[in-house]
Amino acid sequence: MAPLESFLKAEEISSPAMLKLDVQGFEHEALIGCESILPHFDSVYCECSFIELYSGQKLAFEIIDWLSARDFCLMGVFNSAYDRHGRAIQADFLFRRKARI
Repeated sequence: MAPLESFLKAEEISSPAMLKLDVQGFEHEALIGCESILPHFDSVYCECSFIELYSGQKLAFEIIDWLSARDFCLMGVFNSAYDRHGRAIQADFLFRRKARI
């Protein structure tokens, strides 16, 4: 396991480019591992949890805040999963880079 930026150089990313993550509770760590190349992606698609499914994982609101601070805004929530009581557990989130003025 290593940061994405150790395998992919910024100049190898061409628009439109989407970063897709499905890392079982390690979304925050994976995002940190590609923070230097994140500005080269137009969108990010990742599974986020509303409740802690993995010890120490960041929850959906924390991932939303982290990406928002890096100029990505939440555009959609898909494939929501619920427990037997109807409580949301996790979903896929689509983020888009904010338009640059």
